[in-house]
Amino acid sequence: MSHSKFRIKGQSLYLDKWNSAAKKYIHICYLCGRKGYSPAIEEEDFATTPGRKVIYTELTKTLNSALELDSFGRCAECAKRQDGQ
Repeated sequence: MSHSKFRIKGQSLYLDKWNSAAKKYIHICYLCGRKGYSPAIEEEDFATTPGRKVIYTELTKTLNSALELDSFGRCAECAKRQDGQ
């Protein structure tokens, strides 16, 4: 059976079961729950090994965009709202 049959939008069997170490590159805003991948995977020197190339491919395919978090774990939009700007 193909693993694609286990795919739900926004989820990946590869990330959930086969390579849980890739979860450290998934960013989730603590306030709104928005999910995105770490901007670090878009750097030139990230995908230098075959394992990291697969992580990059799977994260960019599953999650639509990069999500940068501040030191409190907030996305830019939530930080703007909380700081009153």
